[in-house]
Amino acid sequence: MKGVRHLLRDFTARAVREHLRSQTEERDAPPQLTKNEVELVRFIRAGSFDWATFLAERADTPGP
Repeated sequence: MKGVRHLLRDFTARAVREHLRSQTEERDAPPQLTKNEVELVRFIRAGSFDWATFLAERADTPGP
């Protein structure tokens, strides 16, 4: 059984994902991101983690 911390983390991650998606995909203008959101995007893009491989592997795995 997954704990409350996992559920809150999952909820937060989904909320951030949906917010960033709505700011980038559903607009005709540039995204309106806060300083913290821009820093999050920079952190993810600048990291040395191989996101392409990770996401490709996750795509093959059935979700919850």
